[in-house]
Amino acid sequence: MKPVARKALVTLTVIMTVTLVFMSLDRILERQKIKNQINALRNAVNRSRITADRCREGLQTSQGALLELGIVIDSLKGVIERYETIPARGASAINYQTYRLVLEEHNDSVGIWEGREQRLRTAEQACREAINDHNELADSLQHVLSEAGIITH
Repeated sequence: MKPVARKALVTLTVIMTVTLVFMSLDRILERQKIKNQINALRNAVNRSRITADRCREGLQTSQGALLELGIVIDSLKGVIERYETIPARGASAINYQTYRLVLEEHNDSVGIWEGREQRLRTAEQACREAINDHNELADSLQHVLSEAGIITH
């Protein structure tokens, strides 16, 4: 083989080898990028699931406490109604004092209930947002996995 042909063949071989190495590196880097993206999304989905679950548990606890307070308020209202339906002679001074205490406790409890109810509504909205965020992250993860050919529909 002539030296010029040999030199051209060696040059062509080097160029092909370098091209193949760069193409391989590019594919490896792309796969690593996708792998990193998938791992980041998985971690985000897991964190958001934990947040949504805790939020849901907190809502259930708060709702239970609000329902219990509602029962107490209803009970106090029943006591007040019994005092207010005393026969025509009216309540004695002792009963009146007790009636006023029960009435004040009822009114205070209603104020507390209203505040808790408003906080529960606010927390519920925050939980809805946390659940929506989780769902969006899960959808993004599924899309990336599908695009990478890891899952199929």
